[in-house]
Amino acid sequence: MTASEPHEQRLTEFLASEAHGLTATVVGGRVAPPVVLLARAHRAFAVAGLVSTVLVDHASPAREAYGLGVVLADEACAVLDPVVGPELIAAYRADLRRGEAGRLAQLAELDLTFHARIGEPVIDDAMVTLAAALCDVLDSVVANERALPGQRSAARVVAGQAHELWAQYGGDAGGW
Repeated sequence: MTASEPHEQRLTEFLASEAHGLTATVVGGRVAPPVVLLARAHRAFAVAGLVSTVLVDHASPAREAYGLGVVLADEACAVLDPVVGPELIAAYRADLRRGEAGRLAQLAELDLTFHARIGEPVIDDAMVTLAAALCDVLDSVVANERALPGQRSAARVVAGQAHELWAQYGGDAGGW
C-alpha cells in the first residue's frame, strides 16, 4: 500500500461503506433478523474500536474521544459477543479476522500520514456517520417487538455506547 496508488480506498470511504452496509435492512430479499443486525453492529463497533486505536497512536492533535472510543467499542463487543454467537461473528467478519484488522490499521495510518491535514476532522466526521448508523440500527432492534428479549436488552445497552461514541466524535460537537 503506497500513497501513490490511486485505486486504494481511503479510510473515509471504508467507513462510509461500513455505515451503508450496517443500515441495509434486506438480506437475501428478506428483512434482516435482529440477530443479523446485531452481528453487523458488532462489526461496526470492532471497526470503530480499531480506528480509534490508530487515532490514539497517530492523530494530531490527540483527543480524549479517541481513547474513549476504544473503551466504548470494546465494551459493546463484549456485550454483543454472547448474543450474536461465534458463528454469526465469523459469518459477518465481526471480529475483523483474516488480516482485515491489519489492512484497516494500515489504511488508517496511511490516511493520517498522507491525506489528513493536522486538525482536519474528516476521519472524525466519518466516525460520526458510522456511529449514527449504529444508533439507528440499534434503536430499531430495541423497538422491534419480534426481537428476542436478550437481543433487545443487549441492543439497549450498546445503543447507549453508540450514542456516546457519536457524541464523543463530535455528533453533537460534544467531543470537542
